[in-house]
Amino acid sequence: MIDIKDMRKVYSNGKLELEAIKKVNFHIKKGEFVAIMGPSGSGKSTIMNILGCLDKPTSGEYYLDKVNVSHLDDDDLSKIRNDKIGFVFQSFNLLSKLTALENVALPLVYAGIKKKERIKRAGKALKSVGLSDRTHHLPNELSGGQRQRVAIARALVNEPSIIMADEPTGNLDSKSEEEILEIFKELNKNGTTIAMVTHEPNIANHCQRIIRFKDGELVGDERL
Repeated sequence: MIDIKDMRKVYSNGKLELEAIKKVNFHIKKGEFVAIMGPSGSGKSTIMNILGCLDKPTSGEYYLDKVNVSHLDDDDLSKIRNDKIGFVFQSFNLLSKLTALENVALPLVYAGIKKKERIKRAGKALKSVGLSDRTHHLPNELSGGQRQRVAIARALVNEPSIIMADEPTGNLDSKSEEEILEIFKELNKNGTTIAMVTHEPNIANHCQRIIRFKDGELVGDERL
């Protein structure tokens, strides 16, 4: 599903250049649940942004479902994000004035789906994460774990082939953390590919594979 070939990412600031990613190679198969680990400054967030088509590599190739997305323009990247990728962030990124249902339905608005179908699909997504009884609650009426479940439902509503999760349990207590990880594992069991950035070994150990970065280099790739 994901094939990275000789990828580099260089940030320029005047005459200064920072090589955030140093010519890395790896692939992620369809249906894998992969943790991306590394200390601060290791390049893991840069990798996640590129994998999620939020940024482009400076050089090298990125194939997503056999399509080279490395040099696509912003419109094409946006379409791929909408069609193929669901995002889950540490800070939830929910809109405070929208209900859980409206937050989940938001990607369908951008996709041009009619309102009746949006409500149906958003309700189904919320049911899949155990929140059928919270559809009309605002984010500030939900616990941290519930807000993250809304965020996961939003990531699922377009039926993406891959979910990119960036520290998805970072703001949660241990009970909510376990609940969220169980949802991810169930999604993965049903065929969804998941790439999850984390710095916590106990979180990574729930995955099938750990890819490790340090100083922009891939330094480890192990299956659990």
